[in-house]
Amino acid sequence: MSASLAPGLLIASPPLGDPNFERTVVLLALHGPKGGLGFVINRVAPLKLGEVMNLAGYGERAGASSGAVYVGGPVEPGSGWILCGEPELAGGAEGLIDVTDHVKISSSRNAFDALARDLEGDRGSTAGRIVFLGYSGWGPGQLEGEIAQGAWLPAPFDPAVVFEVDVEKRWEAAHALIGVLPAMGIGMRTVGEA
Repeated sequence: MSASLAPGLLIASPPLGDPNFERTVVLLALHGPKGGLGFVINRVAPLKLGEVMNLAGYGERAGASSGAVYVGGPVEPGSGWILCGEPELAGGAEGLIDVTDHVKISSSRNAFDALARDLEGDRGSTAGRIVFLGYSGWGPGQLEGEIAQGAWLPAPFDPAVVFEVDVEKRWEAAHALIGVLPAMGIGMRTVGEA
């Protein structure tokens, strides 16, 4: 595949066989000759946002947030990332990754500072933002090989699937983007097995 798949969604298909990605949808933020970078958008972490903010040294009010945090992937699970549905939510952070003109992602302290200010201020919410721990990464040509083996179904990026669909329905919503029902792939894993 010579064209970039980013921004896009990757739907783990049954033959993938990696428990880190079982029934997941990955937002592919970057993809090119050097590899790919993505974030699982439908796997909630066992930690709440307040716990993460406390661990990062933010105040009591930010630490009281019961918001969800997502497992972005198995790479560097201690790293924090914030996906912002509007650029201004990143708080002027440097090193923003442009997913689209409006959707940005950052692991910078500035982005977390902006989130803490909103949690501690009148806003008190994470609206328009998703916090991830860790990320999903692929080396040069690795993702293309996995797609060729049928491990991933590429789908177009739709911010509504990421920001508006309930987490437990994102798997089905991603499949709908490509006109496939999730059940269509169930038998693929068991071919040749008794």
